[in-house]
Amino acid sequence: MHPYDTPEGWDYLAVPGWPYDRFQSDPPIADLGDNFKVPSHFTGIATEKRSGMTIALCFHAARELGMTLVAVMGADEIAFPLELALKTCSVGKWKYVAAMQLVNEEAAVDAAGEWKRSEEQQALTTAQRKERAQALLASLLNQMPGPHPVQRPGGRRSLTSEHLATVAEVYSTAHEQGRPPTMAVADHFEVSHSTAAKWVGAARKQGALGPVKKGSRGSHEGDEE
Repeated sequence: MHPYDTPEGWDYLAVPGWPYDRFQSDPPIADLGDNFKVPSHFTGIATEKRSGMTIALCFHAARELGMTLVAVMGADEIAFPLELALKTCSVGKWKYVAAMQLVNEEAAVDAAGEWKRSEEQQALTTAQRKERAQALLASLLNQMPGPHPVQRPGGRRSLTSEHLATVAEVYSTAHEQGRPPTMAVADHFEVSHSTAAKWVGAARKQGALGPVKKGSRGSHEGDEE
C-alpha cells in the first residue's frame, strides 16, 4: 500500500477548515517548506465503510510546528473516536493522507515523484468538497456550536452567547489534550492572547466554562478568576 493511499476499509475526505467553523471560509495557507503548502486548519473526515460511522480528525499546520492533530470528534455512539482511528492506522497516516489531498497542484507529488491526485479529487471543486463534508458531518455539526460571528467594522467582535460557546468548546478541547487552552483560543480566532483571555473569562461568567482549579493545566496560563 502506498503511504498516501486511503486507509483500508475507510472513505476519507480532506477539507479546509475545522468543524468548529462549519467550514464557512477557507483558512490561510501554511507554507511548511520546500513548497509544501496546506491550509493552516484542515479536517480529515473518515467514514468506516462497514459500519458507516464517521469521525473527524482536525489538524493545525504551521511552519515552525509542522502538522499537528488537535481534536478527534465522533457522534454520540462513538465513545472513543481517537481509539477507533488508531485501530486502523497511525495518526501520521491519517494526517498525511489528508494533507496530500489538499496540497497545491505544484506540490501534489511525493518525494519520489510518484503520487498524483486521483481523477475524482481533481474533479472536485472546493465548494463540492465542503458540500460533501457537510453531509458527512451533519450529525456532528448538529451537536456543536455555530460559527463565531463575523467581526464588525473596527475589529471588535460581539461577545454573543454563541461566540462564547465556541470559545468554550475550543478551550475545553485544548485543555483536555494538555495544550495551552487560552493560546488555542487565540490561534483559533487569530487574536492576541490577552483578547482570548478576556473571552475565556467572559465564557466562565456566562457559565460555558467552569472555574479553573488550582494546579490544573489551565491555571498555568493565569486563567483562574
